[in-house]
Amino acid sequence: MRLPRPLLVLGLCLLALGLAAAPAGAASGVRVGAAPELPGGASFAGAVSPERQLSLYVALEPRDPAALASFAEAVATPGSPLYGDYLSVPQFAARFGPTPAQVATVRTALTAQGLDVGAPSANNLSLPITATAAEAEAAFGTAIDRVETATGRIAFANRSAPRVPAAAAPYVQGVIGLDDLARAHRADAPDPNPLTTGARTAATGASAASPAATTSVLTGGPQPCSEALKFQHDEAAGYTADQVASAYGLAGFYAQGNLGAGQTIALLEMEPTLASDIDTFQQCYGTAADLTYVPIEGGSGKWKEGDDVESALDIEQVISLAPGARIVVYEGPNPSEVALLSAYVSDNVAKVMSDSWGICEKESDRTEEAAFNTLLQEAAVQGQSFFVAAGDEGSTDCYDEEAEHPDKNLEVDYPGTDPFATDVGGTQMQEPTTPPVQYIWNDGVVEGAGGGGVSKHFPMPSYQLTASPTLNVLGPLSTGATCGVSAGYCRQVPDVSANAAPQTGYIVHANKAWEVSGGTSAAAPLWAAFAALTQASPACGGKTIGFANPALYAIASSAYAGNFDDIVTSRPGGPKTTNLFSDTDPYAAGPGYDMATGIGTPIGTALGDSLCAIANPQPPPAPPASTSTLAVWSAAAAPGAHGVSSSCPVMTFAAGSMMMWRRTLRPGLGPLGDRTWYLRSWSALLAWIGVAMPENVMPVRNACCAALGAATGPGGGGGGRGFGWNRLGDQRGQYGRGGFHHHAAARGRR
Repeated sequence: MRLPRPLLVLGLCLLALGLAAAPAGAASGVRVGAAPELPGGASFAGAVSPERQLSLYVALEPRDPAALASFAEAVATPGSPLYGDYLSVPQFAARFGPTPAQVATVRTALTAQGLDVGAPSANNLSLPITATAAEAEAAFGTAIDRVETATGRIAFANRSAPRVPAAAAPYVQGVIGLDDLARAHRADAPDPNPLTTGARTAATGASAASPAATTSVLTGGPQPCSEALKFQHDEAAGYTADQVASAYGLAGFYAQGNLGAGQTIALLEMEPTLASDIDTFQQCYGTAADLTYVPIEGGSGKWKEGDDVESALDIEQVISLAPGARIVVYEGPNPSEVALLSAYVSDNVAKVMSDSWGICEKESDRTEEAAFNTLLQEAAVQGQSFFVAAGDEGSTDCYDEEAEHPDKNLEVDYPGTDPFATDVGGTQMQEPTTPPVQYIWNDGVVEGAGGGGVSKHFPMPSYQLTASPTLNVLGPLSTGATCGVSAGYCRQVPDVSANAAPQTGYIVHANKAWEVSGGTSAAAPLWAAFAALTQASPACGGKTIGFANPALYAIASSAYAGNFDDIVTSRPGGPKTTNLFSDTDPYAAGPGYDMATGIGTPIGTALGDSLCAIANPQPPPAPPASTSTLAVWSAAAAPGAHGVSSSCPVMTFAAGSMMMWRRTLRPGLGPLGDRTWYLRSWSALLAWIGVAMPENVMPVRNACCAALGAATGPGGGGGGRGFGWNRLGDQRGQYGRGGFHHHAAARGRR
């Protein structure tokens, strides 16, 4: 429609005035990232108030993203030369953060756009900005409008990707906070209808609770008060902390006097906490945990009825299982996960974090994902763990019963799909015995199911790709199609699990009353408490386990049964998979790894000791303080025992000698070509040197090995082979045809 001339002139004048008022450079620059996609059923609903206050987070690119990713993987992978060589925050900033000049360039450019830019974070990876909607629109060259979602929530979003000055663009990863479409949901599942009998509820098929305890379980840790036990008895649902600690083998930590002292656990929260709930819980259990709240972007607001179910559950889980640990609660508005994680890694005062919030991966913002991934890599580089809930909508994480057209497709929960997160799924602990009786968790639409499945955004990390085939990580449902990799597979979740079913959930004090609460958001802080207890144990010697996944998968690949409880089936009569809508769609439980429960649940101190053995390996035994005589072959051994003759001589080594055995099996050795047989046949080494089986063995010529030829003793002509040894200082000696030979200044002799 053609405008009347007066209106056209007026419009041109206003446009000219608007351009004149715009900050220099607002009409030029480079757009970074992309505009957010509106969720299904959502539509724009007019402009936001120009005075609306926004807390923006400008994420900066690391100096060398590829080098950071490589180092983060290496420092967290057992067996890597860099394993455990963690960096401090200043060291990280100097090595991987943008340079001070690059940070200054971005800050100067944004300030010139009329923005109030705060000081950079300690890691140099972000700049905070406080602005009105009008200021943000002018500075970043995009309209910010109201959005009405399918559920009726009024959100806001930028219409186009933010534009930044060209000088700053190479160093900007993205601008976060221009929309609030992707709000995280908490993964707690309060029991809406506590059972009063042992029967399952007909509406949901939810599992019956185990018989209520009448007395506490003596674990050496916190014990519940009579009020908690009475609530459990009256409701016939839920477990107290002592039952949980006993079932998951935490009593072994307590027996060492280890309650987590010296450790700090961080919690990521986006709702307020009612302090009196925490006080009541601590009084009940006789604990006095050190609790600190750190508000980010103004904090999580004032408490109102129903607000603190999640935060109370998280805090009370950690208090009751690791009461000696300090707890730092990073709390902010929803959404603010990136800023909260940034505070965790930038402060670096806690080595363990639990996050009970998440969002359907399909709906997560890619700009935020990139920033979050960088921060999780920093956490790995600094030796920090990150445990996150896998979600409570089963294998259909995008399902929202309030939506006009609920999504029932296979989806997973983010940020647990990030390769540098430890994703914690859910089980149903039917009996809190040792070991516990556990099944997959699926109580239907009303009470939820454990999340898991295949990522659409991330490829499979090396710790899953290289896991032992016996662990069954790779299976018929593994694929590279969902995340678009041409060769290989996509990330699979969860990694581990713990009890999450509401009927067999946790008795907590929230909203001014005792209640039973479950969900994978109860399982994540349980694993965080376990990690803190592990790091506080004498076996770890002050070392941290850091990003846990590579070690967890390595342990599960080599010594599964002694460290994990495997969940292999569903409860009798219950759904066979974690799918809310189908008993045949994925995912079912099975031996080893599965996408219903991950690797499984922890066997407390056993898994803790295994993690510490990796994080804090013990040095070999010290050499003897005086000259020792070692019988190479036992004089009492019958001729031919272990394929050797009893006529072999005795070697004497001076004080300070060391024997080094090499595992370089040579071809053409007949039965000794089998490494397993060879090491077993040489188990007599234990008797010879009085220490554990040597790590390496190398066959060399020695007529004492009758199994490979006619052995008649030292110097025999049977062509047999024996062993080699190294002295400190690389001095060598060996038995061979013609007897014992020494080289360099070796003092071994016949």
